[in-house]
Amino acid sequence: MTSSCHSQYARRYDLDWLRVIAFLVLIYFHAAVAFLPDGLPLTINAEPSATLSVLVALSHNFRLALLFFVSGCGVFFALKHRDKSRFFRERGARLLPPLLFGICVLVPFMVYLEKQYLGESFVSFWSYYAAYYTSGIYPEAYLSWHHFWFLAYLYLMCILAWPVLTWMRSEQGKQTLNRFTIRWRMHEHGIFYLIVPLLLVEIFLRPLFPGFRNLVQDWASFTHWFLIFLAGAWFAMNPRLLLAAEKWRRTSALLMVMSNALLFMLFWRVEEAHLYPFKGAEIDVLAYLLFCTLRISAAWFCILVCVGYAARYLNTPSSMLTSLNSAVYPVFCLHLPVLVFLEFHILPLPWSIAMKFFAITSLALVLLIVLYFVLMPMRFIHPVFGFKSKHKY
Repeated sequence: MTSSCHSQYARRYDLDWLRVIAFLVLIYFHAAVAFLPDGLPLTINAEPSATLSVLVALSHNFRLALLFFVSGCGVFFALKHRDKSRFFRERGARLLPPLLFGICVLVPFMVYLEKQYLGESFVSFWSYYAAYYTSGIYPEAYLSWHHFWFLAYLYLMCILAWPVLTWMRSEQGKQTLNRFTIRWRMHEHGIFYLIVPLLLVEIFLRPLFPGFRNLVQDWASFTHWFLIFLAGAWFAMNPRLLLAAEKWRRTSALLMVMSNALLFMLFWRVEEAHLYPFKGAEIDVLAYLLFCTLRISAAWFCILVCVGYAARYLNTPSSMLTSLNSAVYPVFCLHLPVLVFLEFHILPLPWSIAMKFFAITSLALVLLIVLYFVLMPMRFIHPVFGFKSKHKY
C-alpha cells in the first residue's frame, strides 16, 4: 500500500469518538422512554414527563441515522484487503452470535420482567421461557428481538453493501466518486445535497411502510438507514467530505436548530407526545411533504453537526478512547437488560421523575462498567457479547 493510500484510509479518531458518544446516548434515550405515555420496553412510569418526551422525540429523529452512519464508517475501515468470503465470515462472526444470544437469553429475561411489571404472573421462569417461543410476537405476547434488531439490520446492510464497498475501494470507483465530488462540490456545500435521496425515500416509501422494527414492514426505514450507512462509508473513504463537514459545521448547526424548531412548532402533538404530520383523520399532502422535508433535513443536519464538530475537536488518539471503543459493543448488548432490571425496581417507588431518571441512568452506568470488567476475562463468552477480538487481521 502506498503512503497516499495509507493516509487516505488512516484511522479517524473523531469517528471513533463519535461512535462511542452515539452508543452512550442510547443509555439515556432508552431510560427516558420509560417516562413517555407509552413505549417499548413496557416498563413505563405511571406519570409521563413532558420534558423527556420532547427530548426523546428530538433525539429519535437522528440517533439511529447517526448509529448507522458511524457503522458505515467502521465497516469501510474494517474491509481493508478482505475478500468476499472473509468479509462475510468476519461480519457474521461479529454480528450473528450476539444477535442469537440476545434473542435467546437476554431478551427473554427482559420480557419476563416487563410482563411481571404489567401484572402477569408465571409459575416459574422456565415455564415462561417455554412459552416465550410459542406464545406469539411481542408486545402482545413474548417473542422479541428488542434492541438486537439493530444487529440484524446491520448484518443485512453489510451483505447488501459488499458490491458497493468493493467498487468504492477500486480505482474506477475512487475516480468516479472523486469526479462526482468535484462536479457537485461535495467537498464543500454539496454535502447538503445528500438530503435529496433521503427525502425521496421518506416521501415515497414511508406511506407504504410506516413499519415496526420487523424488517418485513420496515423498508422505508431500512432504505433510509442503508443510504446513511453508505454515506458513512463514503465519508470514511474521502477525507475531503469530513473537512467539508468541519468547514460548514456552524451553518449545519444553525440549519439543524431551525429545522427542528419548525418541526416541533408545526407538528408536535402534545396529547400523543410525538411528532405527527396529520391532524386527526384529515390527510394534508402539503403538510406531509413539509413534515418529511423538515424531519429529514433535521436528521441530516444533525449528522453533519456531529461529524463536523468531531472532526474539529476530537480527531486525537487517547488511551481512554481505546478502552471506550472496545466497550461499545458489549455495552450495547447489555444496556437495555440493565435498564429494564433497574426500571422494574425503581419506577414503582414514590420518587420524583427527576430522581428516578437520575437513579436509573447513574446505576446503569455503574452496572455496565462492572459487568464489562467481570465479563472481560471470560474469553469463552466474548463472541456472544461482542467483545473485540485481539487477533490482528
